[in-house]
Amino acid sequence: MFNRLSSMLHQAVEALNPTVPLQEEFIRHWKIITNYFIECTDENKPVSETKIPEHLQQMLTVLLKEEKENAGEETGPCMEYVLRHKILKAMVTLALANVPPGMTQCILIFLTKLLNAFQRPLLPLVNVHGPIHKTLCMIANTELAFSENEEVEFVWAICQQVRNDPSLIDLFIQPPRKGSAPTVDKLESNQDDLAVDSNDNGRHSLVEALVKLSKSEDTFVFERASEGLMLCTSLQSEQSAVYVVVYTQFCDVVAENLAKQFKMIPRKMSPAHILNCPAKWGGETFKDELFGENFPGKQQLLSFLSYLHFLDKLCSQAHQLIARAVGKSIREQFLIAILEPKLLEPAEEGTLTSIAHLTRCLIVIQSEYLIHEFTVFLLGDNLEPERRLGPPKNPLRHKMIHRCDHLNEKISAASIKLFEILLQKPDQHIMDNLIIRNVIKRNYYNLSSNVYNYSKVAALSSSSGGNYTQDEEYIQKCVNCYLSLIPDSAKSSNGSQDEYETYLKDANRQYTGRIIQCITWTWPREIISDINLNDSDEFYEGEFLNVLFNKLQRILDQPYEVNLQVTSVISLLVQFHHPHLHEYLLDPLIPLRDGSRSLYTVLQQIVNELRKRIAKIPEFKKMVQSSRQSLLSSDLPNITSPINKDLLEGTIVLEEFCKELAAIMYVKFKSPLKEVHNNSSLSQDISV
Repeated sequence: MFNRLSSMLHQAVEALNPTVPLQEEFIRHWKIITNYFIECTDENKPVSETKIPEHLQQMLTVLLKEEKENAGEETGPCMEYVLRHKILKAMVTLALANVPPGMTQCILIFLTKLLNAFQRPLLPLVNVHGPIHKTLCMIANTELAFSENEEVEFVWAICQQVRNDPSLIDLFIQPPRKGSAPTVDKLESNQDDLAVDSNDNGRHSLVEALVKLSKSEDTFVFERASEGLMLCTSLQSEQSAVYVVVYTQFCDVVAENLAKQFKMIPRKMSPAHILNCPAKWGGETFKDELFGENFPGKQQLLSFLSYLHFLDKLCSQAHQLIARAVGKSIREQFLIAILEPKLLEPAEEGTLTSIAHLTRCLIVIQSEYLIHEFTVFLLGDNLEPERRLGPPKNPLRHKMIHRCDHLNEKISAASIKLFEILLQKPDQHIMDNLIIRNVIKRNYYNLSSNVYNYSKVAALSSSSGGNYTQDEEYIQKCVNCYLSLIPDSAKSSNGSQDEYETYLKDANRQYTGRIIQCITWTWPREIISDINLNDSDEFYEGEFLNVLFNKLQRILDQPYEVNLQVTSVISLLVQFHHPHLHEYLLDPLIPLRDGSRSLYTVLQQIVNELRKRIAKIPEFKKMVQSSRQSLLSSDLPNITSPINKDLLEGTIVLEEFCKELAAIMYVKFKSPLKEVHNNSSLSQDISV
């Protein structure tokens, strides 16, 4: 009833008073605002106690009404007045002065509503983007937080305009006063140039404002600014990318934010909690995860992993120049400055925690640039063949590899798991650094042997050519070498056809995954036969394989979980398609040089030791079969003797590992560097 009466009174007033032209009404409101500053005697009176906000709102209402009447086809007289008399420039001047107090927020709200509600693009207009650029510079240079919410909404409104028209991003670039900005080619060829020149005046006002807001302690402001940064950096404008990298603190600030989040995590934390903690960017997801299992430091860990996930998404979408610079800053300011000292700590408890943190980070990152920076941080960039003697060139790499064979089995298993995650990343440098550089010269090969084996290996490693019948015979010999390693008296399984089928399917799936992982790598497809083999070159498999082989040799004396981890990593290695790696690691018939060892010779040594031990244990076969049943079914009581527990379980792991290697060998022969299809003939062949 009251609303109806108000409406009738409003209509009566309009009938008595002739309609005021929109331009006159607009000018009247603006003059009231300007007259306030002429007549004002109290500059400390808050703007909320004046009529200024109301008149600004009326001005906005008039502008929107005018645009609606013109259907956005042409500029109306009110907007012409705004542009001709540089009203927005005057407003920004008032915002900079913040007189009366709160004027900054009022102007920001006005500009935000104008950008959001106006249908016609305004930013391309000189007398619009000029004041907008000045406002962004004000936000970037002001450290006060009293107007953060209005600032971030204003900047976000601009980001939405840029999202709709990416070419607008160049409007916020201010060229340097002297000279010109460097080109993308120059920056890509010289990484040392990726730094802010403090003596220059080049600017990227939109990114600078977002960078400033991304430092906010307010979660909403921080996340909204971060989303804006992701948008701006994802645009493929080369000029914008150069200015972001050279003339803003963007790369340093995001790396500092990541380091800041990590420092807030409690020093003592369960590795299991770290590895199982989710990592998803976004406030709503973050809130949902807080309702799960609670533990000290969970919120801080979630914040860190969430921000790392954000940076990974940013680097995946960003211009490659920006992504590369962000990765470099993260390596320098987080990995080297913060994480490396923790990884090098001697304390075992701290070691487990830091390894868990690095492993979780590797699981999160998918961007090629972040993966490469993490890889170089952990392994270094050296690709020269390793030497058996002499001090390590990379202390962190040396320490992390040798922790795979640590006296503390928890540290050992955690370190091996770390490398397993690393090896699954699509970066060629990982395999080249850990293994390929040591086998590329093929100096493991015994030149004094006959050439028959070499020709067979070359044919097997190639994608075409060779006598298929002879190759089939050769591969059958190789497969049988692995399947016949374990003596019948030590086997826990009879090797049913279904079991072989399962291994074949797994091998097909895994090998296909490795081909996809390596699809862009520049490895040769065939054995390089023209390498100048030198008898005087000593072969050293490298630290990584050396540690893995040593660990594998103790398979009969290690816990079940550690053995699974060791064999899992080696199985992963033999799936890669480099022909020299295949020849050295997987071919049991290759003639080795004196003093060299391969995966197969290590397995032979283990089996010889196994034969000696089981000869002293009555009814070993029944014991190992019972142990297998206990491992397969948690309902059955574990009747394994504590004395023989590691031996029995190690024998089972060894047996299954040999079957797995046989399946991988067969699959790689059947489908070298081609699409892998399920093939059931192996189960029939090897069961004969």
